Amino acid sequence: MILNERLKKLRLQNGVTQKAIAEGIGVTSVSVQRFEYGTARPKLDTVIKLADFFNVSTDYLLGRSDNPARLQ
Repeated sequence: MILNERLKKLRLQNGVTQKAIAEGIGVTSVSVQRFEYGTARPKLDTVIKLADFFNVSTDYLLGRSDNPARLQ
């Protein structure tokens, strides 16, 4: 799963905690931890919230593109 790797990379690059992400997108910090470990997959609406939180495209998070830029 690529999403878990990209999520962790984005979190570390932006210097935010799992708790901050969880609060920002309306899930528990345990959920974010599971997303990063790859033991749980986020629902579509959560993927969209993660993309918005980090200002990247959903395609980047899902591994469909290596370009993190969002389409305008």
